[in-house]
Amino acid sequence: MNPTHLSTFSLRRRTPGSFVLVPCPRIGRALRCQGQLERAAAIVLAACPQVTNIQEQPLEVWYSWRDSNCGLHVQLLDERPKTRDHVRYIVPDFLVSMQENMVRLIEVKPARKLGDETVQRKLCVARLYALTSGWTFHVLTERELLGGSLPRNLSLIARFRVIPPDPGLCSDICNCVPLTGIRIGELIDRSVANSSKTRAQIYHLLAVEELTFDPRAGALDRDTIVYPKGVISWDPFESVWASNSYSTGGPIEWSANSPMTALFAKTRSST
Repeated sequence: MNPTHLSTFSLRRRTPGSFVLVPCPRIGRALRCQGQLERAAAIVLAACPQVTNIQEQPLEVWYSWRDSNCGLHVQLLDERPKTRDHVRYIVPDFLVSMQENMVRLIEVKPARKLGDETVQRKLCVARLYALTSGWTFHVLTERELLGGSLPRNLSLIARFRVIPPDPGLCSDICNCVPLTGIRIGELIDRSVANSSKTRAQIYHLLAVEELTFDPRAGALDRDTIVYPKGVISWDPFESVWASNSYSTGGPIEWSANSPMTALFAKTRSST
């Protein structure tokens, strides 16, 4: 499955926050992001070898809701309604297609906002929409996006994507990398070029995926093991982002009459 939606990016131009572009050669253009958290998510998604397509702000999801003692009743709407009483829409941050027909809907939020009732309602809507579409839904906060080696390593090598490659040196480096891998320090020591130039060319080869490594494994340094192109594959949703599938606490009660209507049990969000 490779869903295609028109971007709704222009809808959020009045929302506070800086706009940044993250290059994504995999889809042939830059990803348009709002703020540093979205940028951090985009850097990881753009580099992930399991990702086949990324759409930022891919769609509007219109919904109606009402609160009760039992919880939050949410109904998805097929189109923009004529009346706006207890009717709103959400615009998720990313829709990501991955290998093996996996599709993930992603919302990026600061952790401090997860306890807000309006945010909770919007996340419930996004989760319901993902479930009815056969997708998984994930909320990413600074806990997942700014900690650990993954974002730091990918941000580091991204700087070397645009440096001019030395064809001869790059060829020599690639020829020295066996299928079983080799430490960066050993590659540098074997090179006839100076260490700074060799390291820069190695990082460039990693950035353009002519060499591969696991950016989750630790800080990028002389002890990092690199492999030939295509040998290493990684998925943040199976490791550093594995615990972030969003749950509203307790099961969803589906309406017997409509799969697009559900009751979400009330819950307290830990922040």
